[in-house]
Amino acid sequence: MKPGLLLALLWPALAAAWEEEAALAFILAYHPVVAAQRQATAAYQPPSTLRRVLEHTSVYVRAASGASSTVSDSGDTTTSDPMTVGIQVNIPLASPREQREYAQQALAEATRIDEVRSRALTDLAKLRELEAERAAVRERLAFQKSKADWVQERLKKGFEGDVEKLWETAQKQNTEAASLQRLDLLIDAQRRQVAHYAGENWSPLLDYLSGKLKRLPEG
Repeated sequence: MKPGLLLALLWPALAAAWEEEAALAFILAYHPVVAAQRQATAAYQPPSTLRRVLEHTSVYVRAASGASSTVSDSGDTTTSDPMTVGIQVNIPLASPREQREYAQQALAEATRIDEVRSRALTDLAKLRELEAERAAVRERLAFQKSKADWVQERLKKGFEGDVEKLWETAQKQNTEAASLQRLDLLIDAQRRQVAHYAGENWSPLLDYLSGKLKRLPEG
């Protein structure tokens, strides 16, 4: 079987192990640079209309012109100055400077997200490629082991001409086993590289990529 065809057959099973979108969403939620830029953008966001109303609303009490007199039943006269009580609302519009600074921070956030997403997708694709290659090596190794068992059975039955085939099969087994060991190391390193995109929350992502965790915690 051709390697390309074998990878195509193995791809659906590999894709079910972890999902790019889930890993990418987790990375963008916890990447230190993206998180810092997100906080900076929030700090520059102009206040909402309701917040402006609350911040610029005041209650006032002032004396009105003129005076009023009140005569009681006993004939006493009381004179008082009238007072006016009210609420003053002054709502300033967002300044062009506030809007410009917020737009700059929002653009910087979008740029950081795009940069991190691009790098993460590249590393995730590399991880998927390594895992597919390892699956193919495992299939070839299993085939060589089965072939070796078959040749050994023929030798037991007296087919001496198959000794050379057994030696050739053993060599191929050793080659595939070495490739499998190398790929295991590369995959482990690649998983850790991807996981550290999530900063301090790298551990759940590593477990997810390794198949130890079926679903990532909510970001």
